Amino acid sequence: MKGISSWFKVMALAVAGSAAGTTAWAQWHRPDQLKGVINDHPVSPATAGSTVWELSGPWSLEVRGDSGSANFSAALTMEYSDVYLGTVAAAATDARHQHTHTIKMNDATVTENPVDCPTGTTPYPTYTWQFEVTGMADVTGNGGSPFAGPVPLQVCVGGGPDLKYSNITLVFTNLPDDTPSAATSHFGGQAIHGVVTKAGRDGD
Repeated sequence: MKGISSWFKVMALAVAGSAAGTTAWAQWHRPDQLKGVINDHPVSPATAGSTVWELSGPWSLEVRGDSGSANFSAALTMEYSDVYLGTVAAAATDARHQHTHTIKMNDATVTENPVDCPTGTTPYPTYTWQFEVTGMADVTGNGGSPFAGPVPLQVCVGGGPDLKYSNITLVFTNLPDDTPSAATSHFGGQAIHGVVTKAGRDGD
């Protein structure tokens, strides 16, 4: 009986060790370095119905371990699209109103399994949001400060059963008093879509 009791103790320790290892493995494989590209056609409320913009460029996201915080950055170009220029007679290249935006958001709050991210479009394959990052972002325009200070930003990352991290959206949300920020007026309050091209651990 003593031998059987010892065997059960050994098996219990083995199972506990295996469970701990599985937890550690899951945490280790959660990405903390993500990169990709934004490519969308946001509509500014100030010009809705008369212009169509193109917004594109690379982004990166650093999730700071289990701290619950993250850093986000993007370098984007924005210009009138061919759809709009096609309605303008003799439109020249400089009529695109090309300009740049850099976005930086540090020490933002990470929320897993969020419930307030944008809804995916059907009937395309639906996807599940894995986490969101929210905070105040510094946004430049051609290297200047068009918005006179930080603006609220929501970043959502998710994917489907075959690729857990495939989609990203940016939403310039309203101010705490629920009024649109200067960035919301410029980019619109809708989701700005992009793709995840890398989701891994630091050093991968």
